[in-house]
Amino acid sequence: MRIRIRSSTLRQLSKIRDAAAYAKLSKIRWAGHVMRFNDNRWTRAVSDWTPRDVNRKTGRPPTR
Repeated sequence: MRIRIRSSTLRQLSKIRDAAAYAKLSKIRWAGHVMRFNDNRWTRAVSDWTPRDVNRKTGRPPTR
């Protein structure tokens, strides 16, 4: 019979980060960095941009 070890336990023992959690944290950190820009940089303009000619419906989009 095999010994079952959870992935979280293996990561903790090997001191390797969870890739999904690290990616999410990096994305949030980058968004905070971009939102603190004061000038008219391209990254800030693209992050805050909403198209003027598109009327979006309110609510959740339908599933397939």
